[in-house]
Amino acid sequence: MDNPDSIISIHGLVTQFGEQIVHDHLDLDISRGEIFGIVGGSGSGKSVLMGAILGLVPIKHGIITVLGKRAGTLERIMKNHLQSHWGVLFQGGALFSSLTVGENIQIPMRDMEDMPKDLALEMAFIKLKMVGLEEGDFFKYPSELSGGMVKRVALARALAVDPEILFLDEPTAGLDPISAAAFDDLILTLRDNLNLTVVMITHDLDSIKHLCDRIAVLVDKQAIVGTLHSLLNNSHPWIREYFHGIRGQATLAELME
Repeated sequence: MDNPDSIISIHGLVTQFGEQIVHDHLDLDISRGEIFGIVGGSGSGKSVLMGAILGLVPIKHGIITVLGKRAGTLERIMKNHLQSHWGVLFQGGALFSSLTVGENIQIPMRDMEDMPKDLALEMAFIKLKMVGLEEGDFFKYPSELSGGMVKRVALARALAVDPEILFLDEPTAGLDPISAAAFDDLILTLRDNLNLTVVMITHDLDSIKHLCDRIAVLVDKQAIVGTLHSLLNNSHPWIREYFHGIRGQATLAELME
C-alpha cells in the first residue's frame, strides 16, 4: 500500500537493456514537499530511474505512481495529463540555441492551448525574475549567457507551468562553488515559496548537505534510502567510500561540528 504522504511511489521496478538489468525490484517513496536526492556510481541507473518516472525509459516490471496516478509510460502520462504537474531541468540546461531566453521559457506553455500569447509572455517574464535574472536577459540568446545563467533559464522553463514536482539532473554540475551555492539557495527558496517537491540527481556533496531531506543511494540495483546522517553510518562499502572518502571528508567534518 502506498504511503498517503507520498507524491511518487515506486514498487518492484525492473528496468533492463538487453541482458543488462539496471534496477531489480527497486522500491522507493518520495514524500510531498521534500527535497529528495539520488546518488550512485556510474552505471547505477540514476538517469534511468528519473527517465522511468518521466515515461522516457521503458520499464520491464513494476508500478510507478505519481500524484496518485499510474505513470511509467509516456502514453499513460499524457493520458493522465501528468506532464502539466512537473518540470524538468535537464543536465546542461538543454536550451535551444536558436531561441531567445524568453522563447525558451515559453516552450512548455505552447502545449496549453487556452493560454493567450500575451499571458504567456507575461508569465515568462515573471519566471525569469523568479530565478534571479533581469528583464534585459529575456531577449538574449543562450550563447550570450554564463553557465550559471543557463541553469537559471532552464530552471525558469521548468517552472513555466507552475509544477508540483521539480526534477533536476545534476543542477550544479559545471558551476563554480559560489554559483553552485547560490543555485542551492535558490532551490530552497523556490521549494519553500512554491510548495514544490524536488527530485534531484546529484554528486555534489555540498548540495546534498544543504538541500536534501532524504537521499536514495543506488547500489546493487536497489535503493538504500535515508537522511545524510543515517547514511553516514551505513556499512555498505560503496556508501562508506562515497561519504567517508577524501571528497567527503570536508562535508563529514562540517556535520560533526
